Amino acid sequence: MDRFMGVEEARTHLGRLVEEIAASGEPVSLTKRGRPLATLVSSEEYARLKQAATRDAREDLSRRLAEVRRAVRTAGLDVSVVEEAIAAARRLP
Repeated sequence: MDRFMGVEEARTHLGRLVEEIAASGEPVSLTKRGRPLATLVSSEEYARLKQAATRDAREDLSRRLAEVRRAVRTAGLDVSVVEEAIAAARRLP
C-alpha cells in the first residue's frame, strides 16, 4: 500500500521515518499541499533502481550504435571509422 506524508510532518519525524523505511523497505511519498514531490526509498531499493537505469541506458546505447553502424553500411561508408570514433569516445574522461 502506498504511504504518503506531508513534508512538514516528515521533517519533524525524519529519523524515525528513515529507520522505518530501512527496516520495511516500503517507500514513502512526500507531499506538499497534497501533491507528491519526492519519494524516500531504502538504500537497497535505490541501488536496484540505479542498476536498472544503468542497464537500460546501456541497452539503449547498444541499440543506437547498431542503428548507426547499419546506416553507415547502407550509405556505403567504412564502418571502421565509426568503430574508431566509438573507441576514442570511450577513452574520454
